[in-house]
Amino acid sequence: METPPQSRISTILCKFNGELLLLDDDEPANYAEAMMDLDSEKWQSTMRSEIDSMGENQVWNLVDTLDRVRHIKCKWIYKKGYG
Repeated sequence: METPPQSRISTILCKFNGELLLLDDDEPANYAEAMMDLDSEKWQSTMRSEIDSMGENQVWNLVDTLDRVRHIKCKWIYKKGYG
């Protein structure tokens, strides 16, 4: 049996005015992590809203696939808004 992915906390080092800053990034890296997050319902609601918006704005057209055509892949990027 495969173990579900553990939520990760990334550590980011950056320099600001000559000072080294250590930042914690508690944003999910992928869908599985977003669904394990305490805010999973908010992530789901936000994703649904984004998909609905793309549909209303006719961002894409669904077509039959062709074997000789390379398909475009997509990925959700999870970012928390602050402020």
